Amino acid sequence: MLQWKLAWLDHDADARERSMRVLAMFGERETRDELGLGAIRDNLADLLFPGTSTIQTRLRYMLLVAWVYQQVEAELAQGTLAAEKVPARAADLEFRIVDALRESDDRAGVFGIGSGRTLQRLPSSVYWAGLASWGIREVLLSQERYHRSVVSLVEQRREYGRLEGQGGSGSGDSEYRTWHPGLPKAPDGFPGGVSLALEVGEAEFLLDRVRESHPTSLLAHLFEGCAPADVTYPWEHPDRASFSERQQALLDQAEKLAVLAQGAFLLYNLALSERREREEWVEYYQQWLDDWTESAQALPFAEWNLDELFALTEVGALRVPEGARRFLRDWRERVVACGSDGARLRADEAARDLVRRRETLLKKARSRFTNPQALTQWSGQSGAHRYNYRWPTVMRFHRDLHTALYGEEG
Repeated sequence: MLQWKLAWLDHDADARERSMRVLAMFGERETRDELGLGAIRDNLADLLFPGTSTIQTRLRYMLLVAWVYQQVEAELAQGTLAAEKVPARAADLEFRIVDALRESDDRAGVFGIGSGRTLQRLPSSVYWAGLASWGIREVLLSQERYHRSVVSLVEQRREYGRLEGQGGSGSGDSEYRTWHPGLPKAPDGFPGGVSLALEVGEAEFLLDRVRESHPTSLLAHLFEGCAPADVTYPWEHPDRASFSERQQALLDQAEKLAVLAQGAFLLYNLALSERREREEWVEYYQQWLDDWTESAQALPFAEWNLDELFALTEVGALRVPEGARRFLRDWRERVVACGSDGARLRADEAARDLVRRRETLLKKARSRFTNPQALTQWSGQSGAHRYNYRWPTVMRFHRDLHTALYGEEG
């Protein structure tokens, strides 16, 4: 089996955090990236909805995770928890949250709803980056490094408090603070009896965090000024006219990328279905490409300046390889040459060759076009759905927030 390794310098917290994000993406459904366009997609998603991910579920986990580590730090300060027990104690508190939520009335989006204490990935690892992005977690360390450093942080905080009490000139407790000072208090009896329903004060805190950390983002605008909308993609939002020019420009780029890339993924799946000689799969993707035509022809791909897209995504946390840019430029040329018509595109040998060469370049010996075993193991679908930029997560977060502030009917 092909194994991937990511390495970083242990003292470089930013590099480590980026590496952890890349590792986390391999578990996310939307991150099937057979043609190497995921960095462009995810950098756009970060601009629109910072701090989110596709595997986050409910908004209150942002607080539940913070409260877990607040309790860990309190126990360290009291001397009732040994340093080497920090990861195990944090995990135990999270499993107690799992137990409580499995017994609650609202179980939608509960981590471990089926697995219970055999849950392999705890919510803290899923929400860790988002907590920093929203300014709730103030110490910029990976979760693993935080586990190793938290004892020192607690001791330094205690020493600062001692100096302040003696009238000394401490450097300020913010240097050792791990959590935002406005973080609401955990409910009585935490973690027992918790639910995923936000209290009003908790919702107001989270709204303030997003608004202050990412004031120009679409996420902040939705949270502050819009009612939740049940649409498939963010560019379909009924309040789009109220979005800022930048937000609308980002959505315009996001929609074009989503539709353009989907055409390539559909052709890729069709080509593999033909190689597998699965007629029902072939017919399925032929029809899907025909249906794709309407969306593609509604967009001005011929006038689209891809340099604008690349300039936007260049500033993101994930590096966009030149090969991805080149493939997207070449693919757009083929789509335009075929009139954004799915039937013509699937008959275009240059388009097929472009997709085949791109996948072979990325997968090398594991290419499904050249490796019979890899083709046989193919499930029949790889990333054929249109990018939604974490929109289902954002809708769920927005409903949670709105319900807390205005009620179910607000």
